[in-house]
Amino acid sequence: MLCVIREIYESGSVGIVSGLLSSVENYINLQNRELDSVHCAALRFTLQHCTAVSLNLQWTSIPEEELEGILLLFTHLSVFSVDRLLLLKMLHCCSVSDVQQEAAAALLSVLKHKLDFSCHSALDLTTNTDLEPLHLSTDDCRVTSRVIQKAHSDTKTQMILQDCEINRDGMDQLFPVLHSVQLRCAKSLLLQFLAHVRPEEAESLSRALCEELDLSQTQLDPQVCQGLKLILEYSEGLTELDLSQCRLTDDSLDLLLPNLHKAQKIDFSGNSITDFGARKIYKIVTHNSHIETVRLFKNRIVNKEPFSTDPRFEI
Repeated sequence: MLCVIREIYESGSVGIVSGLLSSVENYINLQNRELDSVHCAALRFTLQHCTAVSLNLQWTSIPEEELEGILLLFTHLSVFSVDRLLLLKMLHCCSVSDVQQEAAAALLSVLKHKLDFSCHSALDLTTNTDLEPLHLSTDDCRVTSRVIQKAHSDTKTQMILQDCEINRDGMDQLFPVLHSVQLRCAKSLLLQFLAHVRPEEAESLSRALCEELDLSQTQLDPQVCQGLKLILEYSEGLTELDLSQCRLTDDSLDLLLPNLHKAQKIDFSGNSITDFGARKIYKIVTHNSHIETVRLFKNRIVNKEPFSTDPRFEI
């Protein structure tokens, strides 16, 4: 494919482009290739004379100075595949470019407003480098935030941060755009967000999280519990809250009780909740028909008789 588009570019034969794309079902596969400046010019020439084409640039090497010219032609694409390292380079390019708003909008649009920094969505089986966690620097987070802002889109951007590491300063760069983001991240990273969220940022973080909040098998220290309390305050449409095996005690539970009714299904199993905390949970559940299920087994609850009359309790 790389050789063909280069020959077409050097011949200047615009008419051949449509024939080529028709023969490959509008799919330009440049995966695992190393592009030089001539290859990039050939790719731009091809994209200029096509519409609704699919482009695969996973694990492809492109000179940074060539990225802007390619990005501006992404309006000609219908499907785009890219690995997370090249995606980061493109985001940086959009951030510093003189035509950053146009490039940012084109990139987010062809990615279907999905910024996927996980390694599992596109593994390069020829190397082990993609299996390592991706450390997003403060600057990476800054430009990602800036691109989302510059795109000026009404569509929420899905940000997938599985297999990622972010420091505190990086998180501070992301908080301002969380109101326009759907966030999916590993539990370890979610704990960091909860530990660092400020009251004025809680609503944005709450809206960014999915309908299911799974913190199972993690240790919820007081700072995380305080952040979770803030998130639950602004939560809307939370279908499931999984806090199983989180070393919860009656004291830590007190922070969550005022907004426990926000979740439909709640899992408190495998914690250290006693009869004292269980009575408080029972009182809240019996006064809120919105709550469908509460799992309380494997706690330190001795008196289970009050829960036997309510089928919503699993104890």
